[in-house]
Order: sequence, then C-alpha cells, then structure tokens
Amino acid sequence: MKKYSLVSNYTIKQYKVYRVKCNEEKVENIVDREFNLRENLEVVVSDLTYINVKGKWNYICVLLDLHNREIIGYAAGKK
Repeated sequence: MKKYSLVSNYTIKQYKVYRVKCNEEKVENIVDREFNLRENLEVVVSDLTYINVKGKWNYICVLLDLHNREIIGYAAGKK
C-alpha cells in the first residue's frame, strides 16, 4: 500500500438515537394507589414478558385484578 500510496478507507457503524414521544400524554390518576377500595374487576392490569426457551422466544401475558391481586387470565406461547 505504501508503494502505490494507497490509503484504506472504512467507516465505523454509527448509531443515532431516535427518540419516540410515546406515553407522554397526561393521564388522570383515577386509581391513586387505592386498590383495596375498588370493586371486583374494576381495575385490571396486564404484563407481557418474553422468555427464551431453548433458543426460541416465547411470551407469557398475565391479567391481574388489583382488587384482590388475583390472576384472572393468562396466555403463553410462541405467537
């Protein structure tokens, strides 16, 4: 490369952070952490988690009633 005055030219991969403005909307706090004063099934929350099982991703989704903290439904699988 010196003999022919060659210079290597390469680029380093650059990452640009892209900020998405989601969930920034002001929402009224109607529960106000008073879960015990609520009726049955009045406030239901969910959680979705992905789990790697033998190299394949699976999901589990759980529905929880905040009145008595009971699991009222769930789903799990590949899709």
